[in-house]
Amino acid sequence: MKKRVMVISLAASFGTYASGLHLSPEIKMGPYVGSGISGGGLQLGITDVWGLDAIYASYTHTSAEILTDKDRLKTYRIGAQYNLPQAPMLGFQLELGGVEYQGSRDYIFSPRQYREGSGVSVAGAWVLQINDNLGLRAGMDINYIDKNKTYLSSDFSTTFSTGVTLRF
Repeated sequence: MKKRVMVISLAASFGTYASGLHLSPEIKMGPYVGSGISGGGLQLGITDVWGLDAIYASYTHTSAEILTDKDRLKTYRIGAQYNLPQAPMLGFQLELGGVEYQGSRDYIFSPRQYREGSGVSVAGAWVLQINDNLGLRAGMDINYIDKNKTYLSSDFSTTFSTGVTLRF
């Protein structure tokens, strides 16, 4: 409860300097070849604050299954969008935060095994502003989790994303 009150008061204080709302849904592909569209996410924040085009909180959820493994990744990040002065229609997003992993492995003749881990998550995306209210976005997430805590083949996992940005 204390964390929620702090987040709401922080958002309210930023809101006095902001001029609008930033909302960006996305779809995700990854974390391994063949997993296809495996998740989604949402950015929610404010626009035109501290010289940036947007500051936002980002949440994504990715679930993938391959052969005997089922993996789920959840990310929680803080991010910002900056439109390039030389090309105002083109912007870049950068996010930093954490990732939580839950996975299972199910062989035919043995009991299901489970693993959980957490780590660091970063993301970057290019944004093409179509007009003042709508933009198209494409990017990539890179997550680091100790592979001994996952069923993934590496300490690093990547997902690719595409979405839209909406400004109100």
